[in-house]
Amino acid sequence: MPEQLEQMVREAIADEISAVAMYSTMANMVDNLTLKAVIMSIVADEFGHARTWMTLLETGF
Repeated sequence: MPEQLEQMVREAIADEISAVAMYSTMANMVDNLTLKAVIMSIVADEFGHARTWMTLLETGF
């Protein structure tokens, strides 16, 4: 994998994990259970993105 692409993937992973943390914090601030569920669904999506990038990085594409 080209070095520049690897660096971009590593940054994408960091961004996805950062988004997971931010959205989790937001979900914890919300009392409305429907809104909390929507935000937690977004958390799961972002975590899935991070896992996908990590797998691609580990396998070297």
